[in-house]
Amino acid sequence: MKIYFIRHAHAVSRNDFEGDDLYRPLSEKGISRAEKAFSRFSNIFKKPDVIISSQAIRAKKTAEILKKYCDCDLFEEPLINPGADFLDYESVIKTYDDDSDKLIALVGHEPDLTKFISFYISEGELYLILKKGSICYVDNKSLMGLIQQKLLL
Repeated sequence: MKIYFIRHAHAVSRNDFEGDDLYRPLSEKGISRAEKAFSRFSNIFKKPDVIISSQAIRAKKTAEILKKYCDCDLFEEPLINPGADFLDYESVIKTYDDDSDKLIALVGHEPDLTKFISFYISEGELYLILKKGSICYVDNKSLMGLIQQKLLL
């Protein structure tokens, strides 16, 4: 199984947003950087077959920007909303386990993503930093690449 784990792009600060955190949007900077990064990313790397996003507005918008450049299906998945644990991510991934050639992109949140990746590929022995808008590429439970968004700008 091939997976792009993508942290949502830069969002409006929690201090500057009133209301439920699920509705906190991307900042203008986040939108602009995601547009540039994903347009370049899609020209260099294999495009995902499907994108799965948390229901949080900032993750959904990040996924929608990626979708513009990848022409694939996009699904929302409440299991990977902020606070998701290992079993939540594992459950979502198992949905696609029957097709080892499928490349999926999961758009989620920190620290959930890096905790899952660490346990998924190294039983918790890997320390990983996934900055906003960055992509971690895993193939058959092996880390293949870590693409920090600023490298694509």
